[in-house]
Amino acid sequence: MSQFKGMDCKLRAEDYWGKWTRRNSRSWMMYAWMWCLLLSGGIVVPPVHGADTRPSQEPATNAAPTTITSRTMTVSNQENTAIFDGSVVLTRGRLVVHSDHMVVSFHPSRNGAESKRTAGATSANPPTSARVTGQDQKDRDTAPAVSERSIRMVEATGRVTIQKEDGHATCQRAVYYEDQKKIVLTGDPVAWQKGTRVSGKQIIMFLDEDRSVVEGDSRVIIDGEGGGKR
Repeated sequence: MSQFKGMDCKLRAEDYWGKWTRRNSRSWMMYAWMWCLLLSGGIVVPPVHGADTRPSQEPATNAAPTTITSRTMTVSNQENTAIFDGSVVLTRGRLVVHSDHMVVSFHPSRNGAESKRTAGATSANPPTSARVTGQDQKDRDTAPAVSERSIRMVEATGRVTIQKEDGHATCQRAVYYEDQKKIVLTGDPVAWQKGTRVSGKQIIMFLDEDRSVVEGDSRVIIDGEGGGKR
């Protein structure tokens, strides 16, 4: 899926909340909200050649920011989550991840100052979460800040596709675990890399070890030069 490697990050609140712009008013147009997550590492999916893979030759691009766009977004400080719905696209360098739904889970904040600042700026009894649709100023003003938060897990569900310069993968659910530096693909996962197609019940990508493991009914198809299979 991506180079989730070293995904401890701090959200740039000034970029996130300070540059909201309203899009054209055509009914079909999506209001895209952009989060710039400054990552200490990249988000790289190791190549999948079979049940176990060799390291990728592409160097990590640690400086590349991660951007998530979606039709709507819900932030819950109480639950330490940010939920993206509708045509979700995560982009980092040459990596692009598409899904219907994405949940970013954060480690609990070190103190409650952030939530208190947000509460004071909106109302004495703010809602647990604020749904951001980009349709009016009030929605933007009530969205709670989530800066100074480190990522614990990212879950993408619903027609997940992962595109990279040297390959791509599809599944119904992909979960990145920060503490283990791994991505688990389930729901008919399939990965393609340089003429090789790998599938199974579950594909696990160990980012620090630059390897992938296919579990359960694993199958590898290698295309010949003439387009045939062998």
